[in-house]
Amino acid sequence: MISKGNERIQANQLETLTKLLISQAALTASEFLSEQDEKRLKALTNQLSKDRLVFDATVYDAEGVLVASSDSALSVRDVLGLDTPLQTARIGRQQLVEPVINEGNVIGFIRITFETGKVTAISDHHYRKSDRYMYMMIVTSFISGLLLAFLLRKRSYTRSSDNILLKHTG
Repeated sequence: MISKGNERIQANQLETLTKLLISQAALTASEFLSEQDEKRLKALTNQLSKDRLVFDATVYDAEGVLVASSDSALSVRDVLGLDTPLQTARIGRQQLVEPVINEGNVIGFIRITFETGKVTAISDHHYRKSDRYMYMMIVTSFISGLLLAFLLRKRSYTRSSDNILLKHTG
C-alpha cells in the first residue's frame, strides 16, 4: 500500500529526470551541431557519460549518421541487447532519443543510455527505509494506545471500588 505510492512517485521522478537530461543535452548539442564542431560534440558526449547514471551518449546528424559518441559508447544493437538472449543486455537501461533542433529545423538527434537500474536501486533503498520507519511509528502508536487504554481503565476501576457507604456517612 505505501510501497505502491512510492513506486508511482519514483516513476514520475525518473520520467522528469530523464526528460530534463535529454532536453538539456539536445539544447547544448544544437549549437555544436549547427557549427559542425565535432570536437565540442565529443566533449559533450564524454561529459554526459561521466555521470554514473549515464552509460553512453551519441550524437547523429539529421540522416542518422554518427557524428560524435562518448568513449564508452556501444552500438545501438549492443545497448539494446538485440543480439543477446531475451535482450538481457538492456535490463536496467533506458534509451533516450531527442531531436536536435536549430531555428525550427531538425538538424540531428542525440541518444543517451540512462542507467535506470542504478536510480531505482538508490531510491528503492530510501523508500524501504522510510517504509520501515513508518511501520515502526504505527506499531509504536498502537502499543502506546493500548497502554494508555489499560492505564485509564485501571484508574477508573480503582475509583469505582471505593466503599460508597463510607463516602456518604463521613
